[in-house]
Parts: sequence; structure tokens; C-alpha cells
Amino acid sequence: MTMHIAWRLTSSLIHGSTMSARWANAFVGAGRVFLIIATLTLVTGCSSAPQTGEPGGPAPAVVDVWHSLQGAEEDALEIQAQMIAEKHPEVIVKLNYVPEKTFASFSYQSEAGGEGPEIFIASREIIHQLYGQGALAPVVYKDQEAFPAALAAFRFGEISYALPWLTDIPLLYFRTDIAEAPLDLAGLFTAKGVSIVSPDTATLSAWWNGQGGRIINTGKVSFNDPNNVVFLQQLLTWRNAQAIRIDPAAITSFAKGETPYVITGASAAKHLTQQNVPWGSMPLSDLLGGQGQSLIGRTLGIANSAIKTTPDMRDAIQTVEKALLTPEVEGALLEAGRLLPANMSYYGRPEAQKGVFPQAKTALSKAWILEGNAQEWKLISIQDSAWNNVLAENTTPEDALNNAQVQAEKAILVKGQP
Repeated sequence: MTMHIAWRLTSSLIHGSTMSARWANAFVGAGRVFLIIATLTLVTGCSSAPQTGEPGGPAPAVVDVWHSLQGAEEDALEIQAQMIAEKHPEVIVKLNYVPEKTFASFSYQSEAGGEGPEIFIASREIIHQLYGQGALAPVVYKDQEAFPAALAAFRFGEISYALPWLTDIPLLYFRTDIAEAPLDLAGLFTAKGVSIVSPDTATLSAWWNGQGGRIINTGKVSFNDPNNVVFLQQLLTWRNAQAIRIDPAAITSFAKGETPYVITGASAAKHLTQQNVPWGSMPLSDLLGGQGQSLIGRTLGIANSAIKTTPDMRDAIQTVEKALLTPEVEGALLEAGRLLPANMSYYGRPEAQKGVFPQAKTALSKAWILEGNAQEWKLISIQDSAWNNVLAENTTPEDALNNAQVQAEKAILVKGQP
């Protein structure tokens, strides 16, 4: 009995040892398989594209914006950029200031190296330079609300390369305490006279083209057109009779009551109101029976980069551009600076039904439409020089315009200009 029990125990131990060895071998085999699978998973994970963003969605797109705004306008833009990012968490707006003097050259050099921003905010002149350098792509967002003249200024060959954002337009201001709104030009110049900062095309364009003045006629330069000669002769007569005064401090003189009328941008209304000046305003075309179109003044545009406007960034760029062009954002920049919104939608708001806005809207609605590649943009400075030479009594109107004709014909032959 004792021997039988001992044999059974020994047999069980031997059998148990055999089974344990089998389980151990199986466990080791499974561990090897797990190790192989884990290694393959790690290798596969390292070779795949990294996943960006927080769990549940991709990372926001970073839209880099280069601008030339300073002071209160720059501060306002920063606030609006933060609000845009809060409203549209799919984008982050990164702002960078670039001085106007170096804006075009710096942007060109950056894009030549494959760098630069997604969006530019700059003046019309800089936008034209950037277009000439090939730095801009056609706009991503299609703006349907901008005034026609403002839109045209950034259109080249029927393609828009920037969106008008803020702008200006000349108006006639009069002191309501010492003067009345004139009925026509004769009424204005038989009064106490009007002051202007500079006798240039931008200031006097409504009078000049309202009386038949033109730079291009049927595709040819027409500085020596008879209507141009008559206008310049009239301008000289007005100046000599003190009916029109050229005064670099014209706005200050008007604010002090030293002159009853002044021609300056609609943007000056904010300054005059802050100075408690009793003023009224009217479009210059009202003095010519509704004829005449003013050239828009300083205008800021929004453009997108030829390098950074890639398929994967188009939606983000469009989101930011659309947000910047809302009446709320344009109104905030108006409050911070002086330039007026370039979009008609702003002028339907309650705050735009008084003050300078109704007159500015009228003037902007019928402003002189010039496309970005119109020859006039290159030739206006030549006309300005001719006018100034005559008013400085350095030459006669006829000689000044004949000389301008020669200069202009040479200028339009220069290639590569926007």
C-alpha cells in the first residue's frame, strides 16, 4: 500500500512536470509572437505620416498676415485677428508688421526663397508693385460688396488680385457757421475761395474730368487735348484771383475758420468732428450738375500670396479674408484710424446714415473707375507735375501739357510696369 501510494505520487509529479514544461513552452511562444507584433506596429507607426492636432480633429491652419498698419490701427487689427480666431477655431491669424518703404522688396525677396505670408494688407501702390513682381495669386474670396472703382483698382486683365478694404474720396467741406453749400463752381469761386493742400489730379479730378479733361483718348495719350488746356488755364486764373488757395495746412486753416471751404478726403471728417468744427460736406460732382468722377484716395487692399496660396490653404485664406471684409471689422478699423470702409454693405448700417457717410457713399458709388493695369495710373504723376509747374509760373499751360505729352508717350513704352 505504501509502495503504491509512493508510485502514484511520483507518477503525478512526473506528469505535472511534463505539463508545466508544455505550458511554459507555450507561454514563451506566445510572448515571442506578441513581441514581433509590437515591433511591427512600432515600425509601421514610425514610417507613417505624423498626425497633427488634438484628439478629435486636425490642428488649426496658421494664416500669416503681413501688414503696414501702425499705432491704433495695428492695435485694432490685432484685436480683430483674435476675434476671428475665436469665431473660427480652424484658423490662427498671425500678424507681422512690415514698413511701407520696404514692403514690396521684402515681400518679393521672401517669396523668391519660398517664404512669406499667406495674406498681404497694404496700400494700392504696394499691391500694384507686388502684382508687377508676380507675388500675388488671384483672390480666393470673391467680394461682391465693394464699390466698383475700388474693385477695379485691384483688377488686372479682368482678374482680381486684391480685395479693397479701406479707402478715401475727396469731398468739398464748408463751414456751416460762415458759409453755405455752393450750388455750382461759379458760386464757389465768387465766394471767399476754397483751399486745397495740393493741386493734383486726385484732389481736382471731379472738376477736371467733369469739364472734359482726360489723359487717354481712344487708347492714345491726350495731355495736349484742348479741354486739358482750358482747365489748366482756368486753374491758373482761379489761383491768381485767390479763388483757390494752395495751403499745405489747409485742413488746420479750415478748422480755425480762416477759410470757409476746403477740398480734402472724406476721412478728414473724424478729425474735424473731434475739433468741434461746424462742418458740412458734399460730393464735388454736385458742383457740375452731377458730372465728374473723383479718383479714389488712399486705399488699402487685401491680397493673397502666389507662393502660399496652396490647395490645402485656400479654405483658411478665404475664411480670414471674408472675416476681414465684414462691416464690423471695417468699422472697428475706421474707429481706430480715418479711412472709410470700401464695401457698400457698411453704408447701410444705422451709424452710417449721418455725418460724412451719405456724401462719401455717393462719391464712392460714382468714382472714376480705373483698372489696375490702366495706363492712367502711370501717367497721373506726369499730369500733376505739369499742373504744379504752371502754378509755380515756370511755364505756360500749353508748353507744360505738350511736354507732358512727350513724357507720357515715353512712359507707356516702358515694359514690366503694372
